[in-house]
Amino acid sequence: MKLSRKQIALGGLCGLAATIALVWPALPMAEGPDRLASMPLDGPDFHSVPMDLSPADQTFLAGATAVQRVVHPRHGAPFMLTVIDGSGNRHAVHDPSYCLAGGGWNILQKQQKTMPSGEATWLSMEKDGVKMEALWFFDDGNEQFTSPVTYWSRASLRRATRGHSGPEPLLVMLRIPPGESADWKRIPQVLLPALGFR
Repeated sequence: MKLSRKQIALGGLCGLAATIALVWPALPMAEGPDRLASMPLDGPDFHSVPMDLSPADQTFLAGATAVQRVVHPRHGAPFMLTVIDGSGNRHAVHDPSYCLAGGGWNILQKQQKTMPSGEATWLSMEKDGVKMEALWFFDDGNEQFTSPVTYWSRASLRRATRGHSGPEPLLVMLRIPPGESADWKRIPQVLLPALGFR
């Protein structure tokens, strides 16, 4: 049986696609700066204490990397800072509101806040009569944004270009201890830039 030109071309395209699908993931990613390792522990306006991730957190991350700290500002309440790099597992990075709601926190208010280079989402929550505030955003080293679709598209493009399209956006979340209140003007203007989120 003789194959037509269309069948031969289609077979060639399928073979090329299969080869790319097998070889492309094995190509090395362009290495960018390790932003988690370069985050300072201390600065003129704060000091921080590293916290170990729980076994449940490590299981959830499944290849993604994260740092967690308690940051003590010179002025104002301390806060817990969690930063996740999804380079090893982008599925571990998503809107934290879902995890907070899954942990029993009722979202009372949700607002967009202006950041030095973009925006963040501020949350006011309540659980068992105790209130807590949180702030989260994605940060690619140049801007802050809150769209999960933008995160997924940039993370996917980075994988497709083997890291040449730019750095992996990080998920950054701050949680104020229950019952405390934060200075949400000072944190984005002074503390977050000092931690590397400009």
